[in-house]
This record gives sequence, C-alpha cells and structure tokens, in this order.
Amino acid sequence: MLQIILAILAFGMLVIVHEFGHFITAKRGGVQVNEFWIGMGPTLLKKQHNGTLYCLKLLPFGGACVMEGEDSESDNDHAFGKASLPRRMLIVAAGALMNFLVGFLIVLAVIQPNGPNGGYIVSTIDSVDPASTAAAAGGLQAGDEILEVDGYNILLRSDFEMALSRGMNTTYEVVVRRDGEKVTLPAVVLEATIEGEDGRKMIGLTFAEQPDSIGMHVNMAVRTSLNYARLVWVSLGMLVSGQVGVDQLSGPVGVASVMATTASYSISAFLQLVAFISINLGVMNLLPLPALDGGRLVFLIIEGIRRKPVPAKYEGYIHAAGLMLLLALMVYVTGQDIVRLIVGG
Repeated sequence: MLQIILAILAFGMLVIVHEFGHFITAKRGGVQVNEFWIGMGPTLLKKQHNGTLYCLKLLPFGGACVMEGEDSESDNDHAFGKASLPRRMLIVAAGALMNFLVGFLIVLAVIQPNGPNGGYIVSTIDSVDPASTAAAAGGLQAGDEILEVDGYNILLRSDFEMALSRGMNTTYEVVVRRDGEKVTLPAVVLEATIEGEDGRKMIGLTFAEQPDSIGMHVNMAVRTSLNYARLVWVSLGMLVSGQVGVDQLSGPVGVASVMATTASYSISAFLQLVAFISINLGVMNLLPLPALDGGRLVFLIIEGIRRKPVPAKYEGYIHAAGLMLLLALMVYVTGQDIVRLIVGG
C-alpha cells in the first residue's frame, strides 16, 4: 500500500510540475493567471492572492493553470492572447520544458557509475577478440568510439544492444570516431560466435571504462536523459508502424502499478522510472496533436506565418475534438490496465 501511495503522489507531482511550468512562465510574462490548482476533484482549500485563485483539491493527482483569455477572446490587457507571440510560445512549451528539467535533475541525482572500477562504461572499445567477426578486415578496432549502428545513435553503452536488436541480420553499417575522425564501416559483422566462461555466446567486444568525475557524471546524466526522450520516439514509431498494438499501451493505472512495483524493489530504480516518465510527459505533450501543448504550438506557428491568429472558435473546435479523442483513448487504455491487474491478480 505504501508503494501504491508513493506512486500516485509521484505521478501527481509530475503533472503539477508541468502545470507549474505554465504558471510561473505566465506570471513572469505578465499574463493573468485566474486559477492554479493542485490536485483534482472537490476543493479542500482555496485562497485568492494577486489576482489568482489557488486551490488544493481532494484527489492527489493532476492540476491546472487557467489563464485569462487562453481559450476565448478577452479585452484584458494581461490576457494570454495579448502577449507577444514568442512569449505565448514559451508559456505553452514551459510545461514540457519543466518536465524535461525535473527528469534531468532526478537522473543527475540518482545515476551511479556502472563499471567494476567505480567508473562509467562507455561506447569506446577497449579490446576486440581476434576471433570475433567484428575484427574482420575493415572491422572494429580497439580505441574506436561507436557513434552509430545502422543509423541508430549510440548515446550509452546499452544502446549498442538496442541497435543490434533493430537489425534484420548480423551485418551492420557502423560509424566510429577513430583517431579523432569519423569513419564509416559499411559492413561490420556483429555475430555472437565466441563462447564465454559461462557458456554464453558473445560478440567479443570489451568496452572501456571512464573514471568518475563531475564532468563525466553530468555527461552521462545528459546522455541518459536524451536516451529516455529518444525511447519515447522509438516507441511511438513502433506504434505507428504496427510493431506495437494500441492494446499494449498503459494509462495512469498501469503506470502507477509499474511505479509501485518498482518502488518495492529499489528507491533508486523508482526515481529513475519517475525521471523517465517525467521526460516522457514532456515529449508526449509536445506532439503536434489537438488539445496537447504541441497542438497549441502548431496554431501559434500558423499565426506567425499568417501574421494573424486562427479564429478562436475554430481552434477551440479542433482542440475540443482532439480532447474527446484523447479521453476516449484514455478510457480504453485505463480499461486495459484494469483488465491486466485483474487477470494478473
């Protein structure tokens, strides 16, 4: 039960962080914020301060930042629509940017060296077994930093396996940094043919370990955060291409369940999952879909091109239709989550 409560609070805090991004950017930009909620449902406490009604709601998840003239016309000089176009774009994007920032800060706080000597294993090759298929003519060499495998950027050592799993065979185009220059190796055979001490087949590559330092720690935190964002795009690509079905999506119930399970194993793993979800929320909210922040940014970009805004009623219709579709999807995935929990139980 404690893990479930922790998961719900953490998920709720990520939504609040998102809304706070909109709130603080609007306030700093001189835009009137009429209401700012923490939580959802019936109001427990409320207080009016400097033109904003602050509310604490019963349910410990969700939140809202309601700005003057955000979804309608307003004559108020401090309405959202009266702010400059760049400022409005920043306010709309600020929620996602705050999720990115919080996700990165969590990663920065919890990431730990993963090497046997207290350093970080990186994508630079320390040694290549002479019997490895990767060592064939024109292949990989010790000292090569692997940058890409079949077009998949290698940010972390773990990305190497991810890139191999995406391939259709055992021959790959590999881009490395060798002696300070980028070198493309068009046909590297990466096949597990070498038997290890435990009997498992291996490719025969050993990766280097970099000593831990402040600079290295920050570098790995940045790379990990970028990798989290990239994984969201990879998952979306798999969904669009049909590699993953809609029935495999999870909503808040499923996410909270996974978070609770992770919290029961390790607080560090739980916090890394929270960071991933925070960055995930940032990426998803910037998708150019109606009712999402990305959809609103599209209309602002159109305004910049046309040099006049799209009529508010038409934009409202589109966002309302998008919201209905998103709610329908949310109901579906939540139902799937509940079924999984019942069947799993």
